[in-house]
Amino acid sequence: MIAENKIKIWSLRTSWMIMLILSVVVFLNVTDYFSFRTDIEFLLWKGTLVKDIAWMAAFYMHITSSLVCLITGPLQFVPRWRNRYPKLHRKLGKAYVFTILFFAAPSGLYMGFYANGGFWAKLGFIILALLWFVTTYLAIRTAMQRDFVAHRKWMVRSYALVFSAVTLRVYMPLLTYFIGELGLPTMNPELAVVVTSWINWVPNLVVGELLLRFTPKNL
Repeated sequence: MIAENKIKIWSLRTSWMIMLILSVVVFLNVTDYFSFRTDIEFLLWKGTLVKDIAWMAAFYMHITSSLVCLITGPLQFVPRWRNRYPKLHRKLGKAYVFTILFFAAPSGLYMGFYANGGFWAKLGFIILALLWFVTTYLAIRTAMQRDFVAHRKWMVRSYALVFSAVTLRVYMPLLTYFIGELGLPTMNPELAVVVTSWINWVPNLVVGELLLRFTPKNL
């Protein structure tokens, strides 16, 4: 049993480190946006919205705050780091929660109403933003109530939704290009947006629930 728990702990730590590395890759991937050019990838899809000051403000708020959460999130789940630096854990946790509740989720919700792909794509991204807000709010509320078992569960769910920023950037090129290299039919970009608006976060939540079910309770 002890050996089994050690394997689970090692596997979980490795998973969090992989997530951290992928988050850094996403950070490097979006640095071009901070040149404030509007002829880059995602912004090319948005047409006249790039001239809308409110939408552009929400866009930059969203990518900046999401990057903060992506990179700080995995550190919160490493038991040795959390136990060794409890004050830093709390400070980073508060920063993570504040960033989501006041910046990342609200800006994501606003942008969801302008998503490409029509009604179903908009709905997928809007639900993602709402769940992101709710899971993070419940994470901080349970921490304030000192129910740390529930706090851990809600934090895992919250970060599973944060990680949609990574999976989104995996699925879009996969569906529109890479599966074609395997001889499979690719999707047109509009359909890929609709599909990705759901699969970039629903499987993440499923994986999060599996982690909660099958990992030791003290992680």
